[in-house]
Amino acid sequence: MKKRTNSRRMEAILDQLREYWRIEDPRQTRGLTESQLTLLLSLSEHAGCRVQDMAEQLDLTAPTISIGVRRLENIGLVERKSDTKDQRAVCLYLSPLGKKIATRAKKFHTAKLEGLLGALSDKEQETVLSLLERALSKKD
Repeated sequence: MKKRTNSRRMEAILDQLREYWRIEDPRQTRGLTESQLTLLLSLSEHAGCRVQDMAEQLDLTAPTISIGVRRLENIGLVERKSDTKDQRAVCLYLSPLGKKIATRAKKFHTAKLEGLLGALSDKEQETVLSLLERALSKKD
């Protein structure tokens, strides 16, 4: 029997991780895409920011953020409000439903990570995390 290469093993592990995250994902309840959830979570951390600020934060263009915000606004998750300091500017906020979904998504992510790491001892967790950090720091 032919032994799998490490790159194939890593590919299989990453596929399993993607599937692990898909199960019971809170995005499915509102039909959110991964990029929409990323924007929603970022807005939960930076309430009141402008489109340009969010674009810089996520390393995207302002038009890309505007499209994402418009979609989230259309489904009732984001609200635009005039900046109190500059009436020409618009600030972005999560709606109450947007806050609820963001909170649920954060809890989901925390529980999934704790479940995954919980299968390992503290020493094993430290080893895995250190190795992944080292591998990712040398990816370029």
